Amino acid sequence: MANIGYFEAWQMWLDGKSTLGNDMFGLPMIWWGRTGKIAAFVSGMTILLDIAGPKRLTSFADRLHALVQALWSRALIYSFSVASFVMAFGWVAIWDIVWNIDIPAPAGVPGLDVLVGLLRVVAIVTLCFLLPLAIAGTVLVIDKVCAKLPMIFTHPRAVHIRIMAAALLIVGFHFDLLAS
Repeated sequence: MANIGYFEAWQMWLDGKSTLGNDMFGLPMIWWGRTGKIAAFVSGMTILLDIAGPKRLTSFADRLHALVQALWSRALIYSFSVASFVMAFGWVAIWDIVWNIDIPAPAGVPGLDVLVGLLRVVAIVTLCFLLPLAIAGTVLVIDKVCAKLPMIFTHPRAVHIRIMAAALLIVGFHFDLLAS
């Protein structure tokens, strides 16, 4: 991989050559493109949220919060009837994923295959108990973020967010284009 400069990258792009396979400032061009895509997506979402406006965002946050509260209160009621099915499916899926991971172990070491099997069982049990907690935590974080979102766009300095979103869109598109 050749390390190219910024203007060399643009010259390659203008000549119709792909910049992929080269590094710019020590980072592969594919990562410049991926970073540009992510930046453009974040800025686009910010612009869309700004277009939606604080009233619609507040309405959405209120409906989402009511839904989360309703599901949260019903979770205890349904947990006894649905949890067994969900956990059985979760166990089967996680067992299949973990058991098919190839763990290289030297041959001839007594008891090593038992230790590897125990590590797999520990991984399965850990994933089965952490996965529901991670899902519940993600739902609660999304609920809290959506509740705070309307305040961001009603702040007196919200114009800075709009300017940053527009700049991020241009910069992100620029690096995505350069890495093509």
